[in-house]
Parts: sequence; structure tokens; C-alpha cells
Amino acid sequence: MPAPLVRASAFLLAALIAPCLHAQSADADPDLGLLRDDGGAQLVSGQVRALAMQGTRRILVGGDFVRSADGTAHTSLLRLDADGTLDADFHVELASAGLVQVNAIAVADGFIYVGGRFQSVNGEARANLAKLSADGELVPDWSPALDGPTDTVHAIAVGPDAVYVGGDFTAQDLWGLARIDRASGAIDPAWRAQTQAFVTPTPSAGGRGNVRSLLHTGTDLVVGGYFRQIAGQAHASVARLSLTAPATPAAGFHSPINGGERYVYALALSRDRDTLYAGGDFFAGAQQHLLRLDAQLGNADPDWKPQPSAQVRALVLLGEWLYAGGSFGGAQPQAYANLMRVASGGTGARDTGWLPSPDARVGALHEDGVRKRLYLGGEFVRVGTSSRNGLARIGQVVDPDVIFYDGIDIE
Repeated sequence: MPAPLVRASAFLLAALIAPCLHAQSADADPDLGLLRDDGGAQLVSGQVRALAMQGTRRILVGGDFVRSADGTAHTSLLRLDADGTLDADFHVELASAGLVQVNAIAVADGFIYVGGRFQSVNGEARANLAKLSADGELVPDWSPALDGPTDTVHAIAVGPDAVYVGGDFTAQDLWGLARIDRASGAIDPAWRAQTQAFVTPTPSAGGRGNVRSLLHTGTDLVVGGYFRQIAGQAHASVARLSLTAPATPAAGFHSPINGGERYVYALALSRDRDTLYAGGDFFAGAQQHLLRLDAQLGNADPDWKPQPSAQVRALVLLGEWLYAGGSFGGAQPQAYANLMRVASGGTGARDTGWLPSPDARVGALHEDGVRKRLYLGGEFVRVGTSSRNGLARIGQVVDPDVIFYDGIDIE
């Protein structure tokens, strides 16, 4: 076929496919039917709270679940192959006297870091944070003592020398944030960034805040959560800290958050590191729940106003699109209920034709850059017309420069 006809055929096929890409529906896989205990004698839909890619072919899934619909037991952590198949060889046993949750997963240099609420891993004592081999074996002698009676880990960020852990914990007077040596598992006592719910000259465990999101930029650590003071300085819900001791807030960075619940649950950074996106449950003047910030100064872009109607829990930045998951709707909730994508620049306009429509909160997002698929986890039981218990995958995530359809690149 002559080259002009080939090119014309490709453009025609792209034109036919493009409208279909907006009517997003869940992939056939994964469809695990995750279930969890309801606190009584019943099993109800599971909740997914954390997602992470392991290499290019595996996805790690953490949350609050005890088994899949076929009866296979998995306590809050499992691994899938790229095609959505459950990896039967990956089995990590998490246990606790009470609720077991996995809230955060990070992968670095062949190791898996898992944080949440648990007391043992594979039969060995581990309090709320564990380091695993690539195949799920517990790394011996790596056991930071985050073992207060109500301690919970919510976020993990891995740097070259240290693992930064955020949550709601009181162990060793850390009060929400710790720096842990990657090799030994020792907590760095000199790097102390205690959070406080209010500005006070006398910090205390009873007045602590908590950390819900961490982002390692390569030069410093961005911290999001619920606090008005961190490392001894006034900062509302988002701050930048030095990576080495003492933990020092970055000079010149000031949070614009000034109202609402004041939680920052999710962070995303542009590739050039100049722009920071923050999602949560907050107000910043006339803006709410989702902000585009100057990464160095913290100033909010006043013209960028996606304005989700309620809290944002997860963010993924892909090219010119920012994907946001949470518990929100709007005047047209069917167009962007609980999951939306917005222009990362300009006015932050929503793509109201992109319609995954999960029926409840999306609390975790992860993008498979190789296959252009978006994984979502949360409390939903349906995505569009598809039944999905807390975990789903959308198979056509569109890069603005290339049209993808089932992984086929049409140029």
C-alpha cells in the first residue's frame, strides 16, 4: 500500500478509536473479588490502599483484605503479573491481634518496603514496617521499633541512604516522621521532624499531627499530612525538609493551605521538579482539595482550579494529564465521580468525557508506563458497569502525544 494511504488509514483508525478512549471501563483483568472481614462474621468488599510496580511486569497490592473470591487467602498484601494473574508464589503472612492493614509500599534496589498496621511478618515480630526481599522473604535484623500501641505507618519514601517513613506514631518521640538507615534499619535520632496539630513552643505526643504522604525529590523531602508545625517551625499540611540531620524546613517554602480539614493525602512532582501538586481535604483561599504549587516557594497557581467537590486521596502525573482519585463528585458526578483527569497546566480543566466512574472512594493510583494502564485501588465495588472489589485497571491511558489502544501505538 502506498505510504500516503498507509498514513491516511492510520489517521482514520485513530479517529475512529479516539472517541472510544473517553468511555473508560475497567479491564477484564484484574478481577480478584477481594474480600475483607466486616468485624463480625461476614466478608465484604475489600479495600486497596497501596499500589507499587515491581520491575515492569508485576504490581504489588496492599490494603485491607483477607482473601480473593476464589478462596485464596491473602492478608492485605499480594502480587499480580502484568496480565492481572495472581502470583501464587508470592505469599507474605501479615498478622496482628487486631486489624491488619497495608497503607504504603515502596520498591527500591530489589527490596520491598511495606508499611501499615501489623505486629508480625512471616511469623517474625515486625511492628508496622517491614523490609522484604523481591520474593517476599523477610529481611532479618531490619526492624525499626515503630511499635507504639496505636502506631500506624501511612507513607514511605526511599532515598539513596535512608527510608523516610510517615504516619501516626509516638514511638521514640518521633511523632509522625522518621528517617531510617536502609542497611541497618536503625532510626536516626538526630533527624527529628516532630509534627504538631498546632503551633506550640512545647511539642508533645498528645498534640502531634500525622503524615499521610511523602515525596523524595532527590534534594529534599516533601511531606504532606495533618499538621500546623513540623521540625519546630510553622507549616500548614505541606512542607519541604532537608534529607540529612538536623531535619530543617526549606527556607522560603510556605504552604497556602488555610482552612478545611487541612489534610494533604497525596503529592506529585513534575518531571522538571518545578511544579508540585497536592491533593487532600483542605481549602486555600478560593481553591479546594487540589492545588498546583510552585515547588520551591509553595505559592498556589490561582488560575489552576479543578475544584473537586471533596477530598483527593491519590495523584498520578502522566504527561499533560494529572489523574486524581478520591471521594468527590460535582454538578455532573457521572462525568468525574471519584476519579478524574485534569490538565496539568492552564486552568486545570477536567476531561469530562473521560468516564471510569468508580462508585466509591479511590485511595490509590499507579500508572504502568510500559503498557499505558492505570491501576486504581479503593473502596469501590464497581467501575462503570464492571464489578470490581477494590481493585481495577483501566487499559487505555492516553498520552497526549500518542494514541494508544490496547497497547498498539498508532502513528
